[in-house]
Amino acid sequence: HFKEIVDNAWIKHSKDQFRAPTAQDMEILIQTCLMPLALKTQNDSFIFIHELKQEMHADLKYVESLEKKIDELESDKAEFSNMYDMILQECVSNEVMCTYLLSLSDLDALAELQC
Repeated sequence: HFKEIVDNAWIKHSKDQFRAPTAQDMEILIQTCLMPLALKTQNDSFIFIHELKQEMHADLKYVESLEKKIDELESDKAEFSNMYDMILQECVSNEVMCTYLLSLSDLDALAELQC
């Protein structure tokens, strides 16, 4: 239907090439071609904006979940670091204690040899 209207308008224009378009011709052009195109463009832009907002919302939720996971990992890292420090301290204490006990047993052995 739309193509037929445009074709008829073009045929009419071709026959009357030297005649300026009338206000009625312009009104027909606006109503049949430009207004539907403008409305479709506006509707398409509303749809695009709506879909874009939905995607941005989904992306924001994803970023928030990543931030939460990072916070959890940093907390786990701090906990692991504290545990590592405690184990290291315990190992150092045990090493010091073992060295001390070995030195005592060496002194006992030395004392036995001297006796």
